[in-house]
Amino acid sequence: MGILLDTNVLLWYVHGDNRLKSSYYEIIDNPSSNVYVSAASIWEIAIKYSLGQLELLPDIDRFLDTHVLNGAYKVLPVSTLHAKYVSRLPFYHRDPFDRLIYAQSVVSKMEFLYTDEIFNKYRGL
Repeated sequence: MGILLDTNVLLWYVHGDNRLKSSYYEIIDNPSSNVYVSAASIWEIAIKYSLGQLELLPDIDRFLDTHVLNGAYKVLPVSTLHAKYVSRLPFYHRDPFDRLIYAQSVVSKMEFLYTDEIFNKYRGL
């Protein structure tokens, strides 16, 4: 089974943030884990970086090359099926990126690692 990281999990993991559950570090660090990052996360990071809401050192290109595109993770493209599934989700969460990334995890049958507890409301839908 694949594991899809929410954008926040990716950023906290890369920065060694102690707010991230230790179990998430274990899952991500496990060589047998099949870890994915959504193309939507890359888009979200790019937007926040360009708006000055996210600092990435030394810059976004090197950050993405070093931490995302170096082969450590597979990038999950956004498909029509992913986008369509968003329409089925109740509006517990208003962030379009988070809704899409969650939809990707469901449609692609992946374990979803997240930090925002609002996603607990979607379980069992």
